[in-house]
Amino acid sequence: LGEGLHFITHFEGNFFNTLKAIFNRPGQLSLDYCNGVRKKYFKPLSFFLMLVILYLLFPVFEGLNMKLEYHKVHPLYGSYATSEVEKLIKAENVTELQLAGSFHHAGEKTSKFLLFIIIPFVALFSWPLGLRKNYFYHFVFTIEASSFFILWGFLLLPILLFLTGITTGYQFSSENQTSVAILVVFIIYLILAAKRFFSFKWWYSILYAILFTLALIVFLGYFYKFILFLIAIRLA
Repeated sequence: LGEGLHFITHFEGNFFNTLKAIFNRPGQLSLDYCNGVRKKYFKPLSFFLMLVILYLLFPVFEGLNMKLEYHKVHPLYGSYATSEVEKLIKAENVTELQLAGSFHHAGEKTSKFLLFIIIPFVALFSWPLGLRKNYFYHFVFTIEASSFFILWGFLLLPILLFLTGITTGYQFSSENQTSVAILVVFIIYLILAAKRFFSFKWWYSILYAILFTLALIVFLGYFYKFILFLIAIRLA
């Protein structure tokens, strides 16, 4: 809340320094911030918040939002989702098509605000891999990594696809070719960022980047989507 208030009331001119650092020197933003070099950068959490707000302004891009039918066939909680849908249809006296429409509308904004829960979870997974770095370091690093994930996967890449006429929107799923482009670039970014921030050897940076990405995929594919379903079905 404090970071959100800071962003709203103090849009500092160092935003472009932050953006430049993320693209030119992956990991440098986190390294400088943890070493006390902070004045020339936008605060990492404020920067992340701003990207989420920008993401909210582009409703054409589905991103992590899922249609109700996909929740019903999810391998982890599909049976539970189906049961909840049937109960709601009877209680509200609506058709499944009507419920699916209101569910999708509720999930559009919810899916984007829920991106905040990525940070503490993935940072907790990164912690034991960090070789003596405390949790604060991993929290800051995960903010930078998550910022790049949103910036590349949900803002830049969709805009490029949209401008080239390849698609008018896309959804993040393992079958979608766009998810491959997101993950490949993200892994490369993580390798470079981890090498700079943690001073890992190259082989360990590669291993770390792969494990970090796998943790992110598992979290988004199972825990995040389940939480999204629980919230969206109650708002539908």
